[in-house]
Amino acid sequence: MGIIDAFSNFLERLGGKTIEVAEKPLTRLPEGKSVSERLKILKELQKEIETEQEETRREKELETVIEWRKQEISEPFSERLAGAMLRYFRRPVEGLTKSLKGLDEDLYRASILMPKDRYVALMLAVSIFSGIFLVLVAYLLYQPIEISLLVGFLGFIGGFFYMRYYPKMVWKRRVAEVERALPYALRHMAALLSAGVGISEALLSVAKADYGVISEEFDLVVRDMKTGASFEDALSRFDEKLGSENVSRVVKQILRAVKFGGDLSDILYKLAEDFSFEYRMKLVEYVQKVNGVAFIYMFLTIVMPTMFIVGILAGSVMAQALIIPIETLALVMLMAFPAISLIIINMIKKAEPR
Repeated sequence: MGIIDAFSNFLERLGGKTIEVAEKPLTRLPEGKSVSERLKILKELQKEIETEQEETRREKELETVIEWRKQEISEPFSERLAGAMLRYFRRPVEGLTKSLKGLDEDLYRASILMPKDRYVALMLAVSIFSGIFLVLVAYLLYQPIEISLLVGFLGFIGGFFYMRYYPKMVWKRRVAEVERALPYALRHMAALLSAGVGISEALLSVAKADYGVISEEFDLVVRDMKTGASFEDALSRFDEKLGSENVSRVVKQILRAVKFGGDLSDILYKLAEDFSFEYRMKLVEYVQKVNGVAFIYMFLTIVMPTMFIVGILAGSVMAQALIIPIETLALVMLMAFPAISLIIINMIKKAEPR
């Protein structure tokens, strides 16, 4: 009786699910009809089933398209732009990719997770947009078409070289951030080591902490060790990737202490103090340099443009006509002096202690 009751309960649940899933009541063939009428009803039923199947297929296609568009929109604009360039200009991109040596290593050091060919496609896209933008700017400033095209060509070349050296700039910026946070990370590791924690656990703790780029790099070191690399190989890759003298000192001291023994926590404390002292000395020198450059910056960005305008006006009054076309004057004031200002700011920024 128990088996029969279980089987009947199963049939009841199955019938309930069938009723829930069914969207329309099943059309039954009427009794007592002729064969032609029954065939006609069957054809109508077949058309309804085909219509429902077509609607279901269209809904699935629409869902697929919507999902694809969501994934496409979620991608960064640079990825989509590179993909479009690679799709329409694959041969030029592949030829240029082969001629650019060392780009893959620069991308690796900068932690730019983009294939080399896609990055080259992005380089071309940025160069083209830079050229077109400068052509439009020169044309709106009423420059001759030859000058506008020349400015656009220079913009294309400038955009291309900027994108080529952009990974190196990112790498140097990451190295600077690592060196800036290195004393804090070393103190963190030294405190854990003095408390009896292992070196691997100390690296993992720094990787989970919020020290910026150095936490990201330590996380990669931990991942390398989890994937089978030895401790020495993982740290050597970290040192090779960054190419920093301070990082190299730290890696050598850690490997020497692990290999030959020694109080690693005390070593890391001393390294942290040395780096902090060096940074303070560099900061003092930087402040002195900035004080000397400030006067030059004010002269080139404030006094010199004023003297230039006064000289143009005085010369124009004496000649009773503008000695420089208004378009050229606008180009100088809108581009030349701001460019000088940006160059000086970039020099000051590069002299900032790392």
